[in-house]
Amino acid sequence: MSAVEVVHLTKVFGDKVAVREVSFRLEEGEFLVLVGPSGCGKTTTLRMLAGLEAPTRGEIVIHGRRVNDIRPRDRNVAMVFQDYAVFPHMTVYENIAYGLRSRRAPAAVIRERVPQAARTFRIDHLLDRKPRQLSGGERQRVALARAYVRDADLYLYDEPLANLDAQLRYQAREDILALHRQKGKPSIYVTHDQAEAMALGDRIAVMRDGRIEQLGTGAELYQQPRSRFVAYFIGTPSINLFGITLREETGSLVAEHAAFRLTVPPERRGALAPYRDRPLDLGIRPEDLHVPRLAPFPVDEGNQLQGIINVIEPLASGSVLYLSTLGEPAADFTATVRTRVPASYLGKAIPLAVNMAKVHFFDPETGLAIR
Repeated sequence: MSAVEVVHLTKVFGDKVAVREVSFRLEEGEFLVLVGPSGCGKTTTLRMLAGLEAPTRGEIVIHGRRVNDIRPRDRNVAMVFQDYAVFPHMTVYENIAYGLRSRRAPAAVIRERVPQAARTFRIDHLLDRKPRQLSGGERQRVALARAYVRDADLYLYDEPLANLDAQLRYQAREDILALHRQKGKPSIYVTHDQAEAMALGDRIAVMRDGRIEQLGTGAELYQQPRSRFVAYFIGTPSINLFGITLREETGSLVAEHAAFRLTVPPERRGALAPYRDRPLDLGIRPEDLHVPRLAPFPVDEGNQLQGIINVIEPLASGSVLYLSTLGEPAADFTATVRTRVPASYLGKAIPLAVNMAKVHFFDPETGLAIR
């Protein structure tokens, strides 16, 4: 039996459908991330799991118990909010202990668990302070410690790192994973940051317009996106998308664009054959564009394109190039190359080799991947 099961979960506000027929299962000890743009329904889904919103339709089952009609406090769910939700008039100790006291935990249990949680999140020296005396990162760790002291059946996180700066976010990720590993209970985490989702999730559900567009591991979403939306949303920098037409030439399929012509690998021809002479969207990941002399595959005229460099962003291990295709209308695209490109190349056209074994094709009408 799954630890958490969500079946056809739907939430309607007036004439707006915020969540549409969402279904998934979560195993014991699994960390699931709901990711997607603002307004896609991920926080509403989380709030229904917590009992803060009542579903319009569907079922929520936690450890075999249907909880749709059970009060939030009786669901045994711990939740960490984006705005920390710490009580300003209470000390750090009192904030951490609040959940235990509200459930009438014995005083001995409170005295044992609160200092232990504070040590876990490195705030044991702050137990006598009020929230106004803490930094944003310290307040977030108070919220995490308050969740840690609970023996909950399910842990929920609603964009808990959104208010932290970049350096604190990395440390807070480690704190959340430490909490998850020690508890070993199912956890669901909401974020709009796909890099955060990839770093934290055992599995990731990409949401769009209230639905789950695709659910899988980070590698599955990145390497085998179900749709153009998933391909574009997962990955930094985002995938490059070009409008192309498939042409058949002397037994080969060619992806034809105003600025380039790329030969489709033989193993892809079967799936793409029905789309000959039809417009398609071609997706190329920035890291699948290579400086020809450094490409890990043979380079010829059938797997090269050219671009004019507009911006060079140095990286520790190479460069991110922001380019435009030659000719009119120019299409902007991005390449992540494994060499430091000097500033003298700005404004110049360079060739780039395309790893055609890793490109993606999408039906422009449905947005679905063609495999």
